[in-house]
Amino acid sequence: MPLSKRKPKDDEQSVASDSKQPIKNVPALMGEGEKFFRDQLYDKAIQCYTEALELSEGNINALVERSACYLKIGKNDLALTDAEESLKENKEFTKGLYQKAEALYAMGEFELALVFYHRGKKLRGDVREFQLGINKAQEAIDNCVGDPTTVKLEIKGDLSYFDRPDEKMNVGYQKPFSQKQQVVQKREKRPLKPGKQKTIKQLLGELYADKVYLENLLQDDHATRANTKSGDAIWNLANSGLDFLDSRTEFWRQQKPIYARKKSRQTNASSKTPLAYVLNQLEIIDNLQNNGKHSESLDKSNKLMIYVNKLSDTQLTDRKAIVSNIYSNIGNAYLEMGKYELALKNHQKDLDISNEIDNKEGISRAYENLGRVYARNGKFNSAIEVWEKKLPLAESDMEKAWLHHEIGRCHLELGSYKVAEDFGQKSFEYSEKISDDVWKLNATILIAQSQAKIGDEENLTKAIENFDKAYEMTEKQNDSKAMKAVKKVQDECKEKLKKLQIGLNESKNDEKNEVIEKKDEKEENKQEDKVDDKNDKDVNDENAQQEDKSDENEIQQNKNTPRVAEKKEGLGKNQEKGDSTNRSKNSSSSKDSSKNETILYKVEIRTANDLSSGTDAQVFMDMYGENGELVDIELKDPINDEKLFERDTLNKFELNLKSIGKIKKLAFITSGTGTVASWKLNSVKLYDNENLYFFTVNRWIDTKTEIEPDNEPVSRSELSEFTVTVVTSNKLGAGTDSNVFINIFGEKGETGKLALFKRDGGGKLFEKGCTDVFTLESKNIGVVKKINLSHDGQGIGAGWHVEKVEVASNGVTKKFPIDRWLDEDEADGKTEIDLEPDVKPN
Repeated sequence: MPLSKRKPKDDEQSVASDSKQPIKNVPALMGEGEKFFRDQLYDKAIQCYTEALELSEGNINALVERSACYLKIGKNDLALTDAEESLKENKEFTKGLYQKAEALYAMGEFELALVFYHRGKKLRGDVREFQLGINKAQEAIDNCVGDPTTVKLEIKGDLSYFDRPDEKMNVGYQKPFSQKQQVVQKREKRPLKPGKQKTIKQLLGELYADKVYLENLLQDDHATRANTKSGDAIWNLANSGLDFLDSRTEFWRQQKPIYARKKSRQTNASSKTPLAYVLNQLEIIDNLQNNGKHSESLDKSNKLMIYVNKLSDTQLTDRKAIVSNIYSNIGNAYLEMGKYELALKNHQKDLDISNEIDNKEGISRAYENLGRVYARNGKFNSAIEVWEKKLPLAESDMEKAWLHHEIGRCHLELGSYKVAEDFGQKSFEYSEKISDDVWKLNATILIAQSQAKIGDEENLTKAIENFDKAYEMTEKQNDSKAMKAVKKVQDECKEKLKKLQIGLNESKNDEKNEVIEKKDEKEENKQEDKVDDKNDKDVNDENAQQEDKSDENEIQQNKNTPRVAEKKEGLGKNQEKGDSTNRSKNSSSSKDSSKNETILYKVEIRTANDLSSGTDAQVFMDMYGENGELVDIELKDPINDEKLFERDTLNKFELNLKSIGKIKKLAFITSGTGTVASWKLNSVKLYDNENLYFFTVNRWIDTKTEIEPDNEPVSRSELSEFTVTVVTSNKLGAGTDSNVFINIFGEKGETGKLALFKRDGGGKLFEKGCTDVFTLESKNIGVVKKINLSHDGQGIGAGWHVEKVEVASNGVTKKFPIDRWLDEDEADGKTEIDLEPDVKPN
């Protein structure tokens, strides 16, 4: 999602790097600051983060980033101030803890730094930086005071002093002297610090001259004479200055710069201990991954693995733990490169080794990464399974907030909406504990999406309320892009609720009318029954009179004779009404049904990826052709394994029906029953014996909806396959949730607008830094001349930054460089673009 820019103030210069538009919101300033930091332009980065803090006072992320910049330019006190400010509201903010530890380390406060490294590791054991910090702080302390294991205490000298009684113990309270005694200040000679003066001179550089001056000043008895106001002041100031220079010397000595080493030491990797070298390489690999250089990090990880495998357990302690860590790095690189199988393989190795050595941190890390791979690849059940194993290992509230949110997202994708809502509530609770506004927003949106997906009146009302809360959160964060996206989804919920309420009212009216009809029918039947009873009574009276006039013999003779009139069965009763709402299945009509032959129709139906697009209702299709029509075809039993009409799913059907010739249009309608009756249809592909028809719909199906083909049908004999590769840029917010389309133009015509819905291998589409590959079918257009790329601006995070597109057809691949935004709020505001091979657009 692209970021808007704000206009600079009158008295300041914009720090925007490569954008023509001024920055105007916090996320944009943060992103620009991150870029300046990577380019080592620390002053400009500080300006960005300062402006972000002006817009969002107390923004903890801006504080820690500015702290890191201050460290880079040597302003350690300011770095510490920012880090402590970020921890004011939440003492468990791990980024703040790490930055405070780094600032203390830079200031030479190694023991305090070690405390905060340990505190951070306890909260987030999976973050390697805390372990690296612990190692370097401990090493610095050892370099300063020496390794305690090398010190051996011996019983030497005169120890009788310790056996003497304390002579002062029995003195008791004494009366103060009546006359004030003069206190004479005793000055001890300043001890010489160890180390060669040449080395110290190299370490201090220009400050070495100040050190020599202060040492000479202490030797001047006149200037520093004792028990005088000026002499004592000069003595104390000189000693204070020398203390500072000595501490700097020790600090820089612990950093082990090359010039401070003995000449006999070499400067290559073998001069370091294997552990120090490995830890340094791991840090470099982390930095490469954080900067999006995944191929380089993979290469370095593989080389480091070869180096580590050559070492013995005695040469490298905790070798297995380091090996598992390297496997984790390799897996993360493959994940970002879109190679999911290789990513899974390496993260599984990390898990196996961590289990073998009972490394709880490694186990937690491996579960987290395995879940990320499964979720990115669309295997949500597997992601849930491994993340639930990680839950008991999560220690900090931040980790629990993230974990519950991700598990909830997977349940949402799988259609378990109530479970997703419950996980969203738990994520929100943990987010509140740590006062993290970002995760509170994420959890609130998850809750609202789950309620909207359930789709009844009560839950839609709750969803609208939660989207209101989310909107207020985005306002506080000054994120106009997120505000726009949340408002859009909320409006969709309101529209659905309105339609649902109209439907419920109509249903109630129908029920009311039905009750009235039944009541009228009952009254009518009662009146008819009364007439019937009266007629029966008259007949019976007439018979009785005739029987009275007959003699006993006639009565005896008539005993075996039936009555003349009996009550008529069903007289006055209404016949059962036919149910006009029942839809007949697969019925058809044609101009000449005797000539119609049965053929196999193949239908591919894609449900939209919008919120609550899926349906539980029955779906019916009508087909209209040149030679007749087929109506009320119930679409059930798809031939693929996808769930029926779930959000962003493709259902394939095979139907043996009578041929109706060239298809003119289709119509769809749902039964209107089920938990979620509405349905948003994205697109349809229909094959008959001869042709392929494309239908782009992207509409809600609440009533009978007719659709016509996008273009003339493509003859199946002329079908050609296209492989489309889309690379999303690695910029901040580059990914999109929108529906993306491509129209390919060739020397023989064009394919028409084709949707890029499902990439080969599955998984989420158009993520930052990812490559998506699609296989499409359309008519043969010959050599590709140009393409049109577009998106519909739907979903949260609609803006998209594309790096390039490649189209392969008939053995020829054409490359289309892009490197620009397709976004309403960026540059020229276009969401579609025409591209020619090897020509980068302006």
